Amino acid sequence: MKDNLEQLVKENRAAFDDKIPRPAVWEKIASTLNDKPTLHWAWKAAAVIFFVSTIGLSTQIYFSESQDQANNSIAEAGEFKAVEDYYFELISEKKSLIYDYEAKDIRIDQDFEQDLQKLDAMYLVLKEEMEANPSKKVVDALILNLLVRIDILNEQLQELDDTDDDVNDGEVNA
Repeated sequence: MKDNLEQLVKENRAAFDDKIPRPAVWEKIASTLNDKPTLHWAWKAAAVIFFVSTIGLSTQIYFSESQDQANNSIAEAGEFKAVEDYYFELISEKKSLIYDYEAKDIRIDQDFEQDLQKLDAMYLVLKEEMEANPSKKVVDALILNLLVRIDILNEQLQELDDTDDDVNDGEVNA
């Protein structure tokens, strides 16, 4: 049946194009159009409410995540402080061992002290960066700086041990 109606419309299209509906038909269409603006405004109001609530929820989620990140930063800062304290204590012990060699009149390499001063300066810059923009990368860089210092101190201690052994071997043989 649908195919028959479609076929009829296709065959008689030209005859339908010049026809104009009666005024009563247009009045009925116009009256139904006048009823729809209230529904149209209802959809607009629903869209505005949806938009506002979406923005409100997005903002709430954003600030909630920001607060979580701040809390994580505080927790990480506490963990970093413990790591920092441990490494500072280790560095202090190694420095005191090195300066004990100086008391024995064993010459300490000046490049070693300059390297430590440069690392200290870099550490201060990184520490300022962490206070301004805390991030995992900055914390990792700070820890790496401390580890490099410990490595330099260990190398210096090894050199001083070797020098001390040579001096003691020379005294024993003499």
